[in-house]
Amino acid sequence: MRAAIMPEAGKIELIDVTLPDMMEDEVLVDVKAVGICTFEQGFYYGKSGGFPFAGGHEICGVVEKVGSSVAQDLKPGDKVIVLSLTRCGECYYCRKGYDNQCENAKDVQKIPGVDGPGGFAEKFIAKGYEVFKIDESVPFERGILAEPLACVTHSMNVSGINTGDYALICGGGAMGIIHLLLAKQRGAKVIVSEPTKERREKAFEFGADYVVDPINEDLQAEIMKITDGRGVEKAFFTAGGKVAIEGAVQALAIRGTLVIYGGTGANDEFMVNPKWFHYKEITITGVTKHTKETIRVAAELLSLKELPLDHLITSTFSFEEIEAALIEARQISSYRPVVLMDK
Repeated sequence: MRAAIMPEAGKIELIDVTLPDMMEDEVLVDVKAVGICTFEQGFYYGKSGGFPFAGGHEICGVVEKVGSSVAQDLKPGDKVIVLSLTRCGECYYCRKGYDNQCENAKDVQKIPGVDGPGGFAEKFIAKGYEVFKIDESVPFERGILAEPLACVTHSMNVSGINTGDYALICGGGAMGIIHLLLAKQRGAKVIVSEPTKERREKAFEFGADYVVDPINEDLQAEIMKITDGRGVEKAFFTAGGKVAIEGAVQALAIRGTLVIYGGTGANDEFMVNPKWFHYKEITITGVTKHTKETIRVAAELLSLKELPLDHLITSTFSFEEIEAALIEARQISSYRPVVLMDK
């Protein structure tokens, strides 16, 4: 089969590889679509290290073969999503229900001799518990959104968002928009803080109640105006660095919660005043990855017609055009480029 690997930053190439023998607790998936995420962009543009690297973790495809020890009812031809979990199920955190914090989680080489999730390939071998069946009506390109949907569902759950809450979302990229969609689904009024005019306009199209330009407008003043001086019950940081995090903290209402979802850099440390916690009883927390339960939920969300997920797929590319997909992913107008194996 063919797989795409990055031998070094700024270079990706298709190579022929031989898959290892499939174990009885595994499933062989014929990959149909793979999303291009900021994770893969980090390697391609040299922000992340460790080469050679095999990217691709937002995977949708069709079951080709099922091992005899796989417990769930899977059969060849089933449409599925694949999410690399590598959860042991036996450590303290797995047994406590925090399987995204598994003490024994480790990277598994899906492409022999190459680190990385390995979804940029024509075939993929996954453990049975990493494969989730989805509705046959879901297009393959929409299916790749299961992974970010699962991560954002975890973010929503941790926040404790409720109907009638005001929610501030920092960043109007793909993750910000998915936060917007799921917050609206849970009955919140949503404010999106985004410096780019094009993405503010898109946020409105996706259902934002309010948008704010944090560069040219006073974010705190706008939020206080919108919320009658109270602030927001929930805030989600998806992008924008230290300035966005500090703005989100200041925007919190009494007993408000900030979820740090997006990645941060070495210069994003910020000072906190203990009095914020003591007098306003605020919570600052974070999330990482997804859980088995949020993946199950994401698989169901894919089939909800009222969620305009298809509009997040801004371009599609053939496998041979994967480098063009990585370049396209950097454009402001791009939310999620998708590589279609049969295009």
